[in-house]
Amino acid sequence: MIDFLLEIGFEEFPPSLLSESAHELSQQVENLLKDRKIFYRSIRTIYTARRIGTIILGLSRRQKPQIIEIQGPPKKLAFGEQGQPTEMLSGFMKANSLKLAEISVIKTKKGEYTCGKKEIKGGSTEDILYEQIPKIIKGLEFPKTMVWDEHKTKFPRPVRWIVALLDRRPLRFEFAGVKADRYTTPNYHFGFKPIRLEKPREYMNFLRHGGVVVDPNERRKLIVSRVKQAATSLNGKAVYTDDMIEELNCVTEYPEVVTGEFDARYLDLPREVLMTVLRSHGTLIWVQNTNKFLCIFSAKKKAVRNVQIGYTRIMESRLYDALFYYKNDVEQGLESMLEQTKGMVWLVGLGSLYDKTDRLAKLAEQFKELPELNMNVLKRAARLCKADLLSQMVREKEFTSLQGIMGSYYARASGEDDQVAMTIKEHCLPKFVGDELPQTREGVVLSLCDKIDNVVGAFLSGNRPSGSYDPLGVRRNGYAVVNLMAAHSITASLYSLIDNLLKLHKKDIDANIIYEFFVERLTRYLVDAGFRYDEINAVLENWNGDVIDARMRCEALKQLRGKPEFTKLVIGQKRVRNILKGIEKIGDVDVELFKEPAEKKLYQQGRSTLSKLEVMLENRNYSDVLSLLLAMRGDIDKFFDDVLVMCEDTKLRKNRLALVNFINHIFLQCADFSQIVIEGERQQE
Repeated sequence: MIDFLLEIGFEEFPPSLLSESAHELSQQVENLLKDRKIFYRSIRTIYTARRIGTIILGLSRRQKPQIIEIQGPPKKLAFGEQGQPTEMLSGFMKANSLKLAEISVIKTKKGEYTCGKKEIKGGSTEDILYEQIPKIIKGLEFPKTMVWDEHKTKFPRPVRWIVALLDRRPLRFEFAGVKADRYTTPNYHFGFKPIRLEKPREYMNFLRHGGVVVDPNERRKLIVSRVKQAATSLNGKAVYTDDMIEELNCVTEYPEVVTGEFDARYLDLPREVLMTVLRSHGTLIWVQNTNKFLCIFSAKKKAVRNVQIGYTRIMESRLYDALFYYKNDVEQGLESMLEQTKGMVWLVGLGSLYDKTDRLAKLAEQFKELPELNMNVLKRAARLCKADLLSQMVREKEFTSLQGIMGSYYARASGEDDQVAMTIKEHCLPKFVGDELPQTREGVVLSLCDKIDNVVGAFLSGNRPSGSYDPLGVRRNGYAVVNLMAAHSITASLYSLIDNLLKLHKKDIDANIIYEFFVERLTRYLVDAGFRYDEINAVLENWNGDVIDARMRCEALKQLRGKPEFTKLVIGQKRVRNILKGIEKIGDVDVELFKEPAEKKLYQQGRSTLSKLEVMLENRNYSDVLSLLLAMRGDIDKFFDDVLVMCEDTKLRKNRLALVNFINHIFLQCADFSQIVIEGERQQE
């Protein structure tokens, strides 16, 4: 057994790309080994700000021998009357170095054919890696790349060294003008002399002496441990998120922690402003309820004093600006900012920000029947929710993400009700998939109104998302609308809300385009919730815009599918749809034209079901609805067994089609069961 080390070294990588790129590289190498049937014991992904790679231990020196099957001539042409090989078979064996004992006969769709089994000796692992690793590196995909020399190689950052060490032998392939070897580079704060590696197993220890903790899991634990230890020594608690720790993990190679301090007067700033200033510098963490911060850096301990002085100066400058903006905004007041929104265009052709808030206040009226909703709070918050976009703080690029949050602080400073302030804060949530959702009823409704208006406005202004083009985040807004409605059981119809918004905009557009967009977003949400595509398609075939209703119907279908009677019902409904396919005009049922007992019984059962169905659908008892529909299966089967629908008598045929259509519409009130895919369907058809 041998070991393999691959390391690609470069100038400091963008943190947002590092982890994903490292794991993709490792996965591609692992896939190569599996595809080529090369045994290995373990594989580990490694990355720091200046390198990505993989370490594979217990690698076999060669591929496993492979047995391949080679199809030969048809049996009838391969053997003579006495069973002896024909010239055709002999030629096949000679061309493929096969013996008669290695020839067998197999059955195929085209008949019986001869087949030769041949063992191919496994190739050298060294040869395979030498040939394939450069292709894997070249095939890595990145959202942004650069070209830095005459080789025109595209990579996020210039490649400076490559280590490709198989046991004690380097694989000297070339990529981006750099030849792979056995030399890696230490942390440049510790030295610049390359580190010579004799074998992969000594890699991690050698790099540690060079100021690099190359294992990302070990480095992450080290960062958290040192941050907590430093915060405890300051009698405080470090405020950070998992994302912040991961970012720190991607910008450091040997994490050290130093304590900094800022003027206590900056504690008057809102907590979110303070944390934004700290986070904007990437490596700073606030110690809660103190004027202390922690800096995580990648250098020797002797650099602590310089790091401390440097970041303290930076913090003083940025916090001074933030406090200046904040005081000016509080002095100006939210009402003054609201007045300024009249002069700020929201989207070209769709009026100002002030016009948008006016629409939000009017659209909010559609939710007035919701229980426990304070309409006075909601309308006031709707008027003020965009005012902070005119504040000095939010207009500063560094603090743009604080929209809504700053509005809530300015609202309180202006004497607004706490509920109004909270609604303003929550109306921007969620900002991304997985973000926290608004908790107050008013916050949920205002967020819905705002995001639906964002979607409609994007379509009206010609910014409809297409492919990767979505500059206004329309898909994100659409998904958030669906998620909010589902999470807070909002039963309002999206279609009705869209129609009302279009009236408020006074613009002409085919509303179906926007409906289809929300159908796509709801489909995405239901897939994420664990429902199958056929269940979703069945429910959304005749969707009325109610998100909660759609989810409840999907849940009922999911619970019932797989049962024998449900499967038969689906097959029956597919048969119904096939009969009705292509028939445009279908009249009403005429009971006087019934000839067979089965059609009379089915019609009576349909009328009875329809009367019961209305109450069940109103109460959303979809399990009972499905049970009621299943009860019709016997009469439906009897009808198709006893009655010829497409008979020669024109009147009878039209009347029976009308009956089939009547039954079909009963089922469509719950779902389009013909969309359900059942196992073995093709064989049965």
